[in-house]
Amino acid sequence: MSTVTSLRFAGRAALVAGVAGAGLWAATHGIAGVGWSAVLAVLGGVSWHWLAVLAVVWLGGLGIYSLVLAASLPGLGLRRSLLLNLSGSAVANVVPLGGAVATAMNWRMVRSWGHSNGAFAAYCVLTNLLDVLVKLLLPLLAVLGLVALSQQVPPLLWVLAGAGAGAVVLAGVAWAVLRRVGPERAGRLGGRAQALREGLRDTTVQIVGLVRRGWARLLPASVAYVAAQVALLWCALHAVGLGPGLAVVVTAAAVERLGTLVPITPGGTGIAEAGTIAWLVAAGLDPGRAVAGVLLYRVFLIAMEVPVGGALLGAWALLQRVAAPARREALS
Repeated sequence: MSTVTSLRFAGRAALVAGVAGAGLWAATHGIAGVGWSAVLAVLGGVSWHWLAVLAVVWLGGLGIYSLVLAASLPGLGLRRSLLLNLSGSAVANVVPLGGAVATAMNWRMVRSWGHSNGAFAAYCVLTNLLDVLVKLLLPLLAVLGLVALSQQVPPLLWVLAGAGAGAVVLAGVAWAVLRRVGPERAGRLGGRAQALREGLRDTTVQIVGLVRRGWARLLPASVAYVAAQVALLWCALHAVGLGPGLAVVVTAAAVERLGTLVPITPGGTGIAEAGTIAWLVAAGLDPGRAVAGVLLYRVFLIAMEVPVGGALLGAWALLQRVAAPARREALS
């Protein structure tokens, strides 16, 4: 690794650590007004029963999301979907701004399984689009759910629902405008613009086909995965001794999911926690327990993927190394 590359890596690492650390400090000391000792005392009192429940809900959510991934890349299967999800998350959550590194690693894995570059590109675009879309529309879905249950909708949730729906509409307009750029104008913009337009067209065709064939799995599984995340947050808050109502929990989940859209830190660490804790404290929950509950939730949602995904990635790499001589012999 060259000196310049090392400096860039160190700079990215410092940026990520600084943003995450500042956000967590602001959430605890600034917003909640509690120290780490108080938070750790609450976390130390969480029973093994609740930890087991959280683990089951977390694993259930991963299983549900595997259905989304499998439908986005035909022939992938649930087992390999789970491997892609956890190994990619493990790399992205450890390497500073490591989304590109995780994508490159997943590309190598799917290529070894016989999938084409075009299929992987469509898979990446579709899964990321679904992820962003569901996060933006979660507040609106929460509003509809609370209204259907005749529960009062917090004003913040109305604001988030409007902002999320507006962002989806603007993104749809931008996508339509980009697709309508004519060949002549794209040619005037240069070869890169023309290549981008052609790549976008090909990927769009593949995505439309995937959605048409797999919408019956993609849509319910995407919604169910978000429901599992809301359930995980509900369990985490109850595990630390809190008993918030459904409206408070779904609003907190909406704030946390929107916070993860900020791509500076892994999973929006520091940003998502600060926003979620600010809402819970404003809703009248005990500050120390609110911080503990959010951190417990985020440990399962983000941190747990690192050791589990790392172990799966190591096992896959070992199997690849063992199988390499046999593949070379078959080709010779």
